[in-house]
Amino acid sequence: MRCIIKTFFFKTLILALLFVNISFAQNDSKKTGYIDVNDGKLYYETAGSGDETIVLIHDGLVHSAIWDNQFAAFAQKYKAVRYDRRGYGLSPKPDKKFSNIEDLYQVFTTLNIEKAIVIGMSAGGGLVLDFTIAHPEKVSKIIVVGAVVGGFTYSEHMQTRGGRLTPADYGDPEKLLKYIVKEDPYEIAPQNADKKEKLWTLMQKFPHNIDPERNRLTIIPEKKAVNFLNDIKVPALIIVGEYDIPDVFVHAGAIEFGIPNAQKVIIRNAGHLVPYEQPNEFNKQVMSFLNSSEFFQVLDSEGVSAVTELFDNKWKQDKSWLPFSETQMNALGYQYLQGGKTADAIELFKLNVLAYPESANTYDSLGEAYMINGDKELAIKNYKKSLELDPTNKNAVEKLEQLK
Repeated sequence: MRCIIKTFFFKTLILALLFVNISFAQNDSKKTGYIDVNDGKLYYETAGSGDETIVLIHDGLVHSAIWDNQFAAFAQKYKAVRYDRRGYGLSPKPDKKFSNIEDLYQVFTTLNIEKAIVIGMSAGGGLVLDFTIAHPEKVSKIIVVGAVVGGFTYSEHMQTRGGRLTPADYGDPEKLLKYIVKEDPYEIAPQNADKKEKLWTLMQKFPHNIDPERNRLTIIPEKKAVNFLNDIKVPALIIVGEYDIPDVFVHAGAIEFGIPNAQKVIIRNAGHLVPYEQPNEFNKQVMSFLNSSEFFQVLDSEGVSAVTELFDNKWKQDKSWLPFSETQMNALGYQYLQGGKTADAIELFKLNVLAYPESANTYDSLGEAYMINGDKELAIKNYKKSLELDPTNKNAVEKLEQLK
């Protein structure tokens, strides 16, 4: 039985697992059309006019509607592009073999995209990895959400959704859709029941999205991505919902391990459909990652004074511009401190205080840096502020006793 399930599963790979997002965003600058690809057409939309382009790639069940909660938001700063892969949404069903990688390359070519940030959800995340390996010159940064990586294994638990699905269920599109949307414990987190009904309503309009024949016509990349992740040299962010199926966490770990300096974020109160279930937090994490790439590139190439100037300029324009997490900057500050670069460490800790003024820890770290630098008065000031925010901070109490 196990072999039968596995064989059938790979014929309909990701259909039952890698799904959707919904909202109904609008953008006045939106343009739509069709892109000619080999033996077919792809429906696309663009919005925004930023200097950088973001290309959004949907998952294995729902078309580009997965990005309704992101499309208009990202278009405020970037040129945003999304499209329906073959047989999804408004793109015609394929009748001959085709390559998703070649289709995506044609999207870049037709829309004159020289280079882009590429974001992929689920199966779309796997395509992001395949495309980046095949065409590294076209990609500046990648973000993969609940992604799977080609060439890596799947457990029986994933193939059967924990014993809840059989091969016969995969052969019944209507039953499969109902299970995944309304019953599956991983696709949408249990506490997000309202999202299930909205998803169910949307999917009634696009039943053709479930098409095993399309999967049989898809050309599998010659390179198994899992063996070439180390070749990806661009900044990479991996996002997973805390309630997603265990195999997705395993794949996320493989991706994180394989791509040099990749970052991983787990978003709370979300299952597999992170951008749909928690759009605000998802968008925040994406923008933070994109901002951090610029921030740390300046830090690495020009130093602390230059990155401080960058932060000050950006911060004056937009108080939501946060290119680092509190923990990330705190760790970086201590690296400088331990390396004997106390003055630079102080500047970094000061940025952390500015970005996270309600955190007792940021003041505690700044106080320690001032103390090491011999600035007793400033050390006392920051330790007192830390203790004010967190009266249980024993370290601040001890340091203030020492500084008397």
